[in-house]
Amino acid sequence: MPTYDYECQSCGHTFETSQRITEKALTDCPSCNQPKLQRLITAAAFHLKGGGWYKDGYGSASSGRTENQRIDKLSEKIKESDAKASESSSSSSGTTGGSTSGGSGDAST
Repeated sequence: MPTYDYECQSCGHTFETSQRITEKALTDCPSCNQPKLQRLITAAAFHLKGGGWYKDGYGSASSGRTENQRIDKLSEKIKESDAKASESSSSSSGTTGGSTSGGSGDAST
């Protein structure tokens, strides 16, 4: 159930209350009983807890890694995979020697 903040335009009293989305906004101030309440716009209270994509990949710089450190780490991984790919392609192309005529090997014709 959402929490809404209210402020009385008459006495300045502020408070928060939980209401269903379908309920109408409150109008009477609980402090001065005047019908001058106004619902305030506030930021949502949304928290991601535990590990996962937010904490590990997109957290603030104070979480231990900065954007530059993440880029450097990704660059290293790309270089390593490129080096492995070039090693495997050069070693496999150097081992194929000899003729591939497809015959039985007998040269008498």
